[in-house]
Formats: sequence, structure tokens, C-alpha cells
Amino acid sequence: MKKTPLALALLLSSPWTLAQNAADAAALPLGMGAGVRGEITTANRINYSDGSRSIVYAIDLDAGQAVSFEASGALCARLFVMRDGDAVAGPTQSQCGETPAGVRLTMMASEKGRYEVAVSGSGSRAFGPFRLDAKPLQVHRGEGPLRPGADIADLIGRDGKSYRLEIRQAGYYQIEMRSSEFDSALELQGNGVSISDDDGGGGLNARLSAPLEAGTYTLRAKSVDEATGLFQLAVGTGELPDGVRLRNSGALALDGSVVHGALTGSPREYQLRVRQPGRVIIELGSESFDTQLELRGNDVSLSDDDGGGNGTDSRIAAMLQPGTYTVVARALNDGSSGLFRLSATQTALPAGTELRSGGTLTLDAPVTGMSAGEAHSYQLAITEAGTLVVDMRSEDFDTLLELRRDGSVVAEDDDGGDGGGTNARLSVDVQPGTYTVMAKAYEGGSGGLYELRARMGLE
Repeated sequence: MKKTPLALALLLSSPWTLAQNAADAAALPLGMGAGVRGEITTANRINYSDGSRSIVYAIDLDAGQAVSFEASGALCARLFVMRDGDAVAGPTQSQCGETPAGVRLTMMASEKGRYEVAVSGSGSRAFGPFRLDAKPLQVHRGEGPLRPGADIADLIGRDGKSYRLEIRQAGYYQIEMRSSEFDSALELQGNGVSISDDDGGGGLNARLSAPLEAGTYTLRAKSVDEATGLFQLAVGTGELPDGVRLRNSGALALDGSVVHGALTGSPREYQLRVRQPGRVIIELGSESFDTQLELRGNDVSLSDDDGGGNGTDSRIAAMLQPGTYTVVARALNDGSSGLFRLSATQTALPAGTELRSGGTLTLDAPVTGMSAGEAHSYQLAITEAGTLVVDMRSEDFDTLLELRRDGSVVAEDDDGGDGGGTNARLSVDVQPGTYTVMAKAYEGGSGGLYELRARMGLE
């Protein structure tokens, strides 16, 4: 049986190599503004290059009409558009994790006619239900400002596109730029705001999230690699979490209460008043950007990038004397924007605790130290040959141990201790003599409270 152009193109085109006859290639109807539901199963047509399955839908478009296709649901999907057997747009790149996210593909019809939209699983094991929507987009004609609620399509040149954004009411806003043809980037300036983003929208898409005052802003859409093509630009009102009120300056309490703020290009500063000497832990986190935390005042100058434990959050632990300090919340990358949460907690040390920063280390006599990121040196005397075990534990930072003798490193360890992941342990055969134990924070971490213990023999 003779193949249709669509079937032949899908047969020969990677990643849509489908071996089906003309009867199997009949496309299902897709209406503009009306979604359809489907499910990828083993009964659907197969792509022999990667084993994925797909369903094809047909939609009629006018010349110059812009449309956004979105596949959502349990299926980790890809989208691909064809016209008379020729590729028009896509395929999209899948960005699915444990919870599949919707995938979008934006295109502009070059001529009036019927177009085929293929929904495919992301691989040979991608199955499940989905919903496919076709949403018409307003093609921007360069007239008038953009306002919240705008959802346009436009073509970009090598120099990018600039728009006037008009905000009539102060609020929290989100701007998204999507393209299946190039790596998108956004910049927003005006009224004291200067922010930018490249890949914050997932994949190669851009997203800006920021509180904006009423006024006029300049919004610039760009291609990272100076490529040209179609893109979708949407301006919406973002939703703050329930009970969240933004506070971008002021006093920071020491009771662990969380302050919510937002970056719009410049760092945010808070004042921390310490009335009693004690251990203070400051934490800064965000789902929008990679955080950086600073603490200054009273001869203290500390900073941290990723000490919060998840790769992007920050944490500083320090013994602070009475006085007023400045806490700075910023983004690691200039121009980043979005919400953040900041807290400070002061805890008292157990009665009788003496903090050490080096000196003599005695077998079976644990010491408690407080580091601001610097290495502490301890001298350890060994009187009999045997197995020396040194443990360094901390809840504040990733520990690192070194054992030295006569200036040479005998042994070192990062994560070999109890508790998994951040505690250090040395276990080494030694001869009588004087050794130096170096207690450190891994890769220049901000430091904090730690316990150090040396003993002979394995337990």
C-alpha cells in the first residue's frame, strides 16, 4: 500500500521514524481553543529510532496565524508539527522529572492549510494519558505597550526585541518567554528595577518574577546565541503563597521566624541585633535563584553560597558578641530575581562549654570548636604505636580532616565519618611522636560549631 507524505516523512525523519501504512496515518481532529484527550500506549505507532509511540492530530490554520500547542498530564511528552510531509516546528526537548511538566510548542503558519501535530512519548518507556490544547496567540504588531494579561507571539531578529511594559497597579508579576527555535533571555529595567534571566522558565525558556510598582518599564526579549525565530511572550500576575507578606528590609529577629523578600536586581539588607553572646544561625533560601548570604559588623565579615545543603541555599553559623550586624541577601548571579526566605536563630551553648580554636588535643578528651571558615590546628602526642582514629562532627558545615607529621600530610578525609555525608574520620596506623590535626571546612565553607575527638584503637 502506498505511503502518504506524512507517513513517509515520519518514517524517515528522526526522531519520528514510524513504520505505518496510510490507513494508520489518519490524523485525529484538533480544534483551535478546544482541547483533546489522548493516551500513549503500546498500540500507537512506533518510532523505530528510539522506540517511542505517538498520536497525530490535524488542525487548520490561516497564513500568519500564531498558535501555542501544549501537552499536559501524566505523559512525559514531546511535540512535533508537520505540513505536507515537511517539518514545520519541533520537536520539543523533554524536561520531565518525577512529576511530568507540560510541554509547549509555538509556531506561526507560513500558509493557509492543514497542519499535523504529533504527540509522542519522550522515550520507549514513556506512556500515559495527556491533554493537547491549541491556543491562538496574538501576533504583536508593534503598537502600544504590553500590559498584564498580554500573551503574544513575535519574531525575533539578531538584535532582539524591546517592548514598553505598563504596570498600572503595584503587585507581584511574572513574565515568561518561550521558544522552540532558540535559547531565550529576558531583561527588565525601570523604576529602580534591573533584572534578567536566561533559563529560569525551564529548559531554554526565560522567566522573570518580581514585585513591580506602578509605572513604565523597558522589557527586552533576546536570543542567547543571536538566532532568529518565533517566540511567545506572556505577562501575568504571580500568586504569592498564602500568608506571605514581602519585607525587603528592616530588623531580623533571632527567634527563627521567617522573613519573605524579593530581589529585583539589588541585594536586600536587614539589621540583626544581638543582645547576648551566643551561637547564631542565619539561613537564606529561594526556589527562584542561587542565593548568597553575607554577615557584616563588629569585626565580623562572613559569606556563604551553598552551605544550606541543597546546592543553592545559603547558611552561616557563627558565635556573635552583642552588637548590631548587617545581613545581606543577594543572588549569586547578578540580575537574578524572585522570592526568598530569610531567618536567624540564636541558641545557647551547653553550660560549661569551652570553645577552642586550636592548641593541644588529648586522646579521649573531645573538644568543641567554632570556626568562621578558617582551619584550626591541634597538636596530638602519641606515646604508643597503634591505630589512631580522629572524628570531626558538625551540624553546621561539611568537615575536612588532615593528619600531618613533620610538615607532611599523613592522611586526610572528607566524608568518612558517622552520620553520612558531612562528618570526617581518619583511621591510620601511627608510630610514637607528635602529630598535627587540621580541622577544616570543606572547600572553604563558612564554618560553624564542631566537635573533635581522637582515640587509639577501633571500636
